[in-house]
Order: sequence, then structure tokens, then C-alpha cells
Amino acid sequence: MKVQANASLRSLNSFGFESTADELVIARNIDDLAIALDTTEPITILGEGTNVVLKPRIQGRVIKLAINELSVSTTETDAVLVTAGAGVNWHELVRFSLGQGIGGLENLALIPGSVGAAPYQNIGAYGVELDHVCEGVRVLDRVEKEVKTLPVGACEFTYRNSVFKSTLRDRFVICGLTVRLGTRELATHYRDVDTHVSTRSRSILSATGVAEIVVRIRRKKLPDPRKVGNVGSFFKNPILTETDFDVLAERLDIEGHRETVGLKVSAAQLIDEAGWKGVQHDGAEVWPRQPLVLVNRGSATAKSMLELASRIADDVHRRFAVELELEPEVLGNF
Repeated sequence: MKVQANASLRSLNSFGFESTADELVIARNIDDLAIALDTTEPITILGEGTNVVLKPRIQGRVIKLAINELSVSTTETDAVLVTAGAGVNWHELVRFSLGQGIGGLENLALIPGSVGAAPYQNIGAYGVELDHVCEGVRVLDRVEKEVKTLPVGACEFTYRNSVFKSTLRDRFVICGLTVRLGTRELATHYRDVDTHVSTRSRSILSATGVAEIVVRIRRKKLPDPRKVGNVGSFFKNPILTETDFDVLAERLDIEGHRETVGLKVSAAQLIDEAGWKGVQHDGAEVWPRQPLVLVNRGSATAKSMLELASRIADDVHRRFAVELELEPEVLGNF
């Protein structure tokens, strides 16, 4: 296992921010990971860096997960279990499963990041969330020092959250994921997807066809992080109480999507209504085609990006009495 001292993380985060780690280790298998975790230094786990804002200095040891196994097995109920290592690119997993003729991940196509990040924040898009298909998450338990698989019920998935991100974030390191695929009906009820589907014959619509629609929608709305630095959605969609939603709906023509604990509303619409589309601040910009996305126009820093986000959140709260919460993790120190 190689330990790199004073390692630049600029190429390891999709904003392209300059950030230096005291130590950097690439873990290509679970043995590497176990050895890398055996340190008294503070530890930061990094996937593809597509959902983080890295400040200039990361203290301690950064472990980049590069566990890349892929396997397929079948069950007695005709479902297909696909298992992927934490370092596998998420969209490559979607492409792999569809290439095997296995549907289930099509709505989650083109989400940036790695497999390991998927259960961490319970990724979701176009009406489907990871917990709808998750069978189990393979983890290294830092307390019991063993590898185990947590069933979906133990992961405590909620909207953009999980046990890995909240109560047990310092105990488990995600090593891989198993998804149960091949038995779900196509989910096309989300407005953007349904608009495209309505022009096609549903009798010949396939999982691959839905994936193609999702990719087309995402490419139209969202910048490619390889060309324009970004982390996708910078804010979570707020979940409001019935009372708060009714108050908001009196002021705005806005939809509420029912969740377990309330009504989810569009953060993008709130930001757009507040007039932030295209606004720039020290190299950071609100993406003109999707105000939920903040981008690095080349000279932005973590400081200017967070300042822009703070100004947006303060303004939305002042106008609509709705709190916006950041979706990416903010790591390190100035």
C-alpha cells in the first residue's frame, strides 16, 4: 500500500478545486482498505469526488476507494442480483446491467459518482431511489474489524440520507452494493420522463429506452462535469409539512410530492422564482439551464462556491420561508 504525502486532490473532485491531503491512499481491495484504516490520523473516504466541496486542506488520511468487482447471480424468484464494488462508476453499473438485459436502474442513468456513494446518500432520480432496488450493502465494520453485509432495512434509507451518512458514518466504510433487478415495472410517471414516453408506443418501451430518455434529459439540463466543474444538484429538494406547503402554495404555483413525512417541493423552482439563474460570484455560477446546479467557471474556489450557495439559501428563506439544505458534503478546512 502506497501512502502519498501532501497529495493534490484537484483531479479527484469534479469541481476541480485545489485541495491538499496530508496523506492519500488508493484502496483497490478490502485488504488495502483495512490496512489504510489502521492509522491514528483522521480519515476521509473519497469516491469519485462528484458530491463533495473540498476546502484547501484535508487533514489526516484520505482513502480513495477503487474496489471494482462486478458479478451477477439469479434467484429462485427470477430476480437478478448484481453486485458491484464501491469503486465502480455508477453509470457504468447501469450500462452493465442494461447490457445484460437486466432492467431496474434505468431511471438512475448518468448519475455521476461511484457505487460506494450511492447508498451513502440514497441516490435517486426521476421517481426511483436506490432503496427501491437495494438488496444489501457490503461494509467494513471499523469497530468489529470485519466485513459484513447490511440488509436494506438496516441502512435506514430516507431522502438523500442513510445510516452511513448519519448515525453510523464513522463506523462503516462502504465496500460494495448488491441490487435486486429484473422484476420491477418501468417507472415513467415522473413529468419529464412521461413527456418523452407519451410520444412512443408503450408496448415496445424497454428499460434501455427509458435509460436513453433519462440520459437525454440529463444532458440537456445538466453540465458535463468533465467540461464544466459541478457536483450536480447543490441543494436538496425541501420536504415541508402540510401547513407550510399550503402557505407556500398560496404564493406559488408549485407541486408537492408526498413523502413519508411531508410534501417534497422543487428547490430548483424556488431558486428560479427568486431570480438566481445565471448569477455569478467570483467564478461560481448558477447554471442557466438548471438553477439547482452551481458550476465552476474556471476561477471559483470552495469559498466562493459556498458563499454563492449561502446567498441563495438566505434569499429563498427570506422570500418563501423555506430552508434549503446542501446536498454535497463539505470537507476540509480553509
